[in-house]
Parts: sequence; structure tokens; C-alpha cells
Amino acid sequence: MTFSRNSLGAYLALAFTLLSVALTLLLTAYSDRAASTRIRASIGNNLAELANQTASRLDRSMFERYREVRLIADRLRDTQDPDTVRRELETLQQSYPTYAWIGLTDAQGRVLAATRGMLEGADVSARPWFRNALNNVHMGDVHDALLLAQLLGASDGAPLRFVDIAFPMTDASGQITGVLSAHLSWQWAKDIEHEIFVPVGRSRTVDPVIVSSTGAVLLGPADLLGQTLDLPSLSAAQRNERGHVRETWPDGHEYLVGYSKDQGFDAYPGLGWRVLVRQDTGEAFAPVNQLHQRMLIGGFVLAALFSLMGWLVARRITRPLQELADVAQGIEAGYAVKARSTGVYEEVATLGRAFNSLIAKLQQNEAEVRQLNVSLERRVLERTNEYEATIERLLESQESLQSVIETTQDPFLATDFEGHITEWNSAAEKLFGWKRNEVLGELLPDIILPARHHDVFIKAVAHFLTTGHAPFADQTLERTLVKRDGTEFQVVMKIRLVNTGKLQQFSAFLQPLPGQPSRQ
Repeated sequence: MTFSRNSLGAYLALAFTLLSVALTLLLTAYSDRAASTRIRASIGNNLAELANQTASRLDRSMFERYREVRLIADRLRDTQDPDTVRRELETLQQSYPTYAWIGLTDAQGRVLAATRGMLEGADVSARPWFRNALNNVHMGDVHDALLLAQLLGASDGAPLRFVDIAFPMTDASGQITGVLSAHLSWQWAKDIEHEIFVPVGRSRTVDPVIVSSTGAVLLGPADLLGQTLDLPSLSAAQRNERGHVRETWPDGHEYLVGYSKDQGFDAYPGLGWRVLVRQDTGEAFAPVNQLHQRMLIGGFVLAALFSLMGWLVARRITRPLQELADVAQGIEAGYAVKARSTGVYEEVATLGRAFNSLIAKLQQNEAEVRQLNVSLERRVLERTNEYEATIERLLESQESLQSVIETTQDPFLATDFEGHITEWNSAAEKLFGWKRNEVLGELLPDIILPARHHDVFIKAVAHFLTTGHAPFADQTLERTLVKRDGTEFQVVMKIRLVNTGKLQQFSAFLQPLPGQPSRQ
């Protein structure tokens, strides 16, 4: 069974299809949005957790170095021999190779002993770490190497950068005798980055960025090193908040950024570093896009399946109706067919019984109609004869009326309801100068009305055609008319309205007023 374009089955199938598609797409969109929101939040939380882990690792690692340098400072407090001090310092350096340089100075800032003897005898009193240690500031932020740059060099050609840890040395009376300082290579932070982010980077590209308290990038992609950033994520981290945000960076790309801030650990106070972990939003939300695509495809597949089911249901619903339609066509062709009234759903069965009852009544009525036809034909013939006689009398009457109009001495004219002239007797020809055959069918105002009165006539006719009401009918009126030669004159008239089944017109007899001045 196939559906024609305008069949009920086609409409039902279309309705099922549209409803299925709409419902499936709405459910898919809702599920996709809910799932996407959760996944986006989960991805952002993961980046925030990475930032928090990195900040925590930095704090704990810095605390370990802070404690080591403080302990060695306490142990060397009473040691005066430079060789002994040097051996202790080199032992510490060997235990943790990230220490680039460890040295002991006197109270004036001259280096007494140092690892590998570097800078021994040099005056370092102008270095920030020496002055900070004397003021009980034990930590120094990341900076480029100056005095040690040429002595240490760098294997990869990159400039050396240090984090300073320094404690003052005092004697038994509490007097400052010198400063013990350790320069921690910034490679230490890169090692932490490697430990945390290399496993993550196997499946995605995630960039850690460590920013100093002043906003300068200490660790991150090469194009950002040394730059000063001003981002919403940094401002939030500065307020000790932890979370994630979408933001556009100086390179013009949009990133999903997790942020955190170092808090220090135990005695280590922290350096105010802020840790950002960024990922390009296109890559970060790729799982969301994949989920969206899968759900969309799944939604269309479900919509197609539901549409097919709707088509099958529509076909099953409309099959009994199609059978009824076949019965109706059989009746139209004159066959005595019966509709099925059992074995189908109740509505169609009821309709089938009604069809069968209708057929029975039609057959009964058909016999009665045949009997009536004979009687009607006879009556029609009689009435036709009567009508023909009546028409002949009417024609004779109309010819008499036409004769009266033609022989009257008063000008007579008539128009149809739209203003076209239908009657014009000889008296009208003499009065206006127009022959009957010249004016029949013409608009009345074009023949006898001055141009200034045309609008009034047109509005009156339009009003009558719209409302069916003619206030000017059966009223004695005085009007100014115009002859063929342009002479204006006044007449008295009474307009009659005739509106029968076969005759619809306005008519009037005109009586010119004597002694009226004329105008050209």
C-alpha cells in the first residue's frame, strides 16, 4: 500500500516523522547539553587540580631545600676551617645535584668557602640574597645568574636561572659572622614539570605556566618566558582562589586555564608564585565535541527508526480507511458493495455499518426517486407551457412600456447599478443633443453631468454597491446637467430604483426648469 501526497496515511506518516524527529532531537539536545556541561566542568576541574598539584609540589620541594640549607647552616655554626666547610657543602651538593652553588661568606660578604671553590674570595655583599639574609629574608625569587654564569655555563645554551636560599650565621653571642647561601637551579622546576605533565602530555597538549608575584613568566612555553601577563586567572589566583576559566591569551588563542597559588609549607613561607595550567579550548573540549557528534548521529538514527515505525503504524491505521474509500468508489460506480463491519477497530467498524445502512436507504430511495421522476417530468412540462405563455405576455407588456416611454414628451433615461446608460428616449435626444445609439452603454456622468459633479456621482454609486442603500431614490431632486454643446441647465427629477430578478436599474423622467440661466 502506498500513500498519495494528500492522503490521511501520508499526513499521519509525516506527523509521526516530525514528532519523532522533534522529540528525539529535543531529548538529544537536552542530554547533550547536560552531559557537555558536566564534561566541560570535569575537564576544567582536572586542569585546576593539575595546577594545584604543581603548586603543592613546588611548595614541598622548596620546603625540603629550605630545611636542608637551614640545617647545614646550624651544623656549620661553630666550624671555622674553610676546607671542612667546603667538604660539607660539596657533600650537600652531591646529595641533590640541583644545587648549582653553595657558599659561605664572612660578615662583610667575602666568600670563605664554596662548592668547587667557585667565587672564593669574591665580594658578594652587593648581591640581593646577602642583604636579604641579613634582614632575615631567606628566600629569593627566580633570577638570572650573574657572577656564576661564566663559571657554570649551560649545557643547552639557555641562560642560567637560580632560586636563592640564604641564612645568616651567628656566634654564641648572637653576632652575625657570615651568610650561608645556596643557589637552586631553576632546572629543578622543569624536573617537576616533567614528572607531572609528561604523562598527561601523552594524550593531550597541556602547558604549565609559573608566574612570579610580579606577573613575570618564570616557566612556560618559550614565547612567554620573561613576559608580564595580566589575565583574569592570575588575578583569581592572587586572591588565593583555585578553579578554572576560559580566557584569551596574548597570542590571540582561547585557552581553558586551571589556576592555583603556592601557599608555602611549614616554615617555608612561599614566594607568591601562581601556577597556571592551560590547554587550547579546541583540544580541551574535543571529547565534548565528539560526544556531541555521537549523540547527534545517534539522535538522527533514532529519529529515522521512529519515523519508520510511524510510517508502519500510519499504514496499519489507514488500511481499513482505504477499504472504506474503495467501498465508496464502488457505490459511486453503481455497484452494490458492502463495507466490512467486523475485524477492524471500532471507529472503522461503526463507519462500515453506517455505510451499509446508507446503501440500503439509497437503494430504497432510488426506487422512490424513479417513481417521482415520472410525476415531476409531467409537472415540469405543464409548468414550462405556463412559463412560455407568461413570457409572451411579459414581452408584449415590455413592448407596450417601451412604446409609452418613447412617446412621452418628458426626457427619460435609465442606467444600470454601475451608472451605464440603458435607456434614452427621443425627448432625451432633443434635450441633450445625443442620439440613443451614441449613449447606450456609456457612463451617465460622462454624458450629462458637469465635470465638477463626477466625484459625487461616483461616491453615490459606490455607496449603493457596497451597502445596497440608495438614499437618493424616490426623492424629488434639483440638479444641474449639461448638454452636448456644453450648456448647463437645471432640471427637476425623481429617481426610481428597480431591483427585480431580471431587471436592475435606476430610471428618471426629467423636467427642465424654465427661465434658468445657462453657462458655458
